[in-house]
Amino acid sequence: MSKRKDLKIKILKRKIIWPKIVGIIFIDSIILLCTCFLSYLAVLGIIDSTLLKNNSECSKIINVINSDWENQNTPDFSNKLNLLKNAYDSIQEVFIVDSDFNIIGNYGSSNPDFHVEIFDIDAAKNSLNNNEIVRTHLKTDLRTELSIESPEELHNIAKKFITSINIFEFSKNLEYLNWSSKPLDVRSQWTIYKTNIPDIYVCIKSAFLINNFQAYFYGFLVGIFIVIFLLCFIYQIIKLISFIVNTSKIDLLISTDMTTGGKNKNWFVEKSRKKIKITKKQYAIVQIRMEKYNNYCTSYGVKLGENLLELFSNTLAKLINHNEYSAHIEKADFALLLQFENEEQLNDRIHHIINNLIAVRKNQHLTFVAGVAKINSKKDDINFLLSASSLALNKIENNPNEILWFNDSMKEEQVWERRIEDDMGLALVNHEFQLYLQPKYSTKGEKLSAAEALVRWIHPVLGFISPGKFIPIFEKNGFILQLDDYMLTAVAEQQAKWMKEGKQLVPISVNVSRAHFTKDDLAEHICHIVDKYSVPHEYIELELTESAFFDDKSILLNTVKKLKNYGFTVSMDDFGAGYSSLNSLKELPLDVIKLDAEFFRSVDDINRANLIVGDTISLAKKLGMSIVAEGIETREQVDFLAEQDCDLIQGFYFAKPLPVNEFEERAYPENK
Repeated sequence: MSKRKDLKIKILKRKIIWPKIVGIIFIDSIILLCTCFLSYLAVLGIIDSTLLKNNSECSKIINVINSDWENQNTPDFSNKLNLLKNAYDSIQEVFIVDSDFNIIGNYGSSNPDFHVEIFDIDAAKNSLNNNEIVRTHLKTDLRTELSIESPEELHNIAKKFITSINIFEFSKNLEYLNWSSKPLDVRSQWTIYKTNIPDIYVCIKSAFLINNFQAYFYGFLVGIFIVIFLLCFIYQIIKLISFIVNTSKIDLLISTDMTTGGKNKNWFVEKSRKKIKITKKQYAIVQIRMEKYNNYCTSYGVKLGENLLELFSNTLAKLINHNEYSAHIEKADFALLLQFENEEQLNDRIHHIINNLIAVRKNQHLTFVAGVAKINSKKDDINFLLSASSLALNKIENNPNEILWFNDSMKEEQVWERRIEDDMGLALVNHEFQLYLQPKYSTKGEKLSAAEALVRWIHPVLGFISPGKFIPIFEKNGFILQLDDYMLTAVAEQQAKWMKEGKQLVPISVNVSRAHFTKDDLAEHICHIVDKYSVPHEYIELELTESAFFDDKSILLNTVKKLKNYGFTVSMDDFGAGYSSLNSLKELPLDVIKLDAEFFRSVDDINRANLIVGDTISLAKKLGMSIVAEGIETREQVDFLAEQDCDLIQGFYFAKPLPVNEFEERAYPENK
């Protein structure tokens, strides 16, 4: 898995709660800020209106003094100022002072020494000389109108305030109007103003007033915002809890196997990875597979097959310890993380587990195989170990209830197979596959009379690669079809070259893989390749293996008949290596059979073997077939086959597979 993909999956799996928490903090902060801001605006509005009103009232008092100062000692002057002061609720005290702050006139104050307590006289003179207004604030408590002494008073206040919201009802009720307009002294301020009269100043004590309606409405707004804040906070908390619950449900769904209802591969990999990182105990990945599961589903139905897998999953969950894990990973495969002390102990335990799985359906024949991959390090990749245990499973052939441990040789084999598959396509393009020819000699005169085309891979890095190391891989992955065509083309091209040079051609046999004989148009396909080089068909012999007989017999028989009609010679390679050789002789109209080399290797009873070979040759002759014996390495074998009237001999006694140039030297010595 790439780092980017791994990171993406981790992000998807991670429970991202912090964005929700940040969202709660953000939203509630916005509400709180809005509350504070609107409250601030409300206070500013009240203060602003109070200040504007107060400034207007103070200006009227100053104007009276400026315009009527010459009458300062008359009752009319005092009456005007007293009337103005009494007319304005915000004006509490008025003093007229000289430049030394001696009181000239006192209007509404019982404290003639106010300047000593309130002002720094020197600083005040300084400011007044600079034409500045001097202000000093006095902190005071709210008056008793704001205090609530009884439930009845609270009820009255609430009633008045609620009624005040109804403007029409409010305007008709004088009691409500009086209550709402009743001023509240929240804060007082002394202000010294200069007049137009030299060395005469006016000191006015003003109160910032709000009425009951403003005070309680302001409190009501604050209360509403607090309620909204709390409701939003509770709503966000509920959303957060819902998110956590839904995330848990999603996690459970992601880790659940849809077939068995148990745990799945993703869960197993994640849990196993964490377990091996924190434990010091020895663990192994065990993969158990029910064999022939598809056959079971075909017989009993897919639904019953899935029900059976569910029973297996539940059984495995009961058989493992609390520090071990099990999960269904694919088809009929289950993965287990098991703790063990030694291989023998784990093998016994796996057999016990398999026996319990078999007991799930006692009346049905169930078989299992198990692959084991040992965990060697805390850094081991669980996915790789699952692949390793699966590889061990695939190595088990026709051995029910077998347990196979993954080892280094399996890994090397897998790496080799991967290397071969990576390079095979380019090797075909670069002609790294070389044509080799092994001569076939007649028993009469021991003359080179034919040859077999064999492939050799000359790798640019690995050098010479034996066919036994890549042919089985090609047969498994299907690349053998392309290689067959490549070799047939190489033989036809070489035959055409020799024909152009005037050399006497000898038949060359080319292997045609079993996979080719599943195609209806194989005969036409071969004709197309050979005819492109105008090579007579009798010089191309097509070899099929006996294993092809186990596929569709009708297609095979039809293809062989077509090839014979087109003039090709058809032979069976490795005759005697299988179990139905005589049956294939009966049904297939073959031209040649090649006796398998095993007839002549490491034979304990040579007379018995010779008897079988002799009778086989005799039988083939009676059927009108030619005989080729391969793998011949001794003179005694050559003499015996000559006596039995064998037609051709192929083997190291005469020649090993040769490159084309060496074969030419042997086949056409006159051209040296």
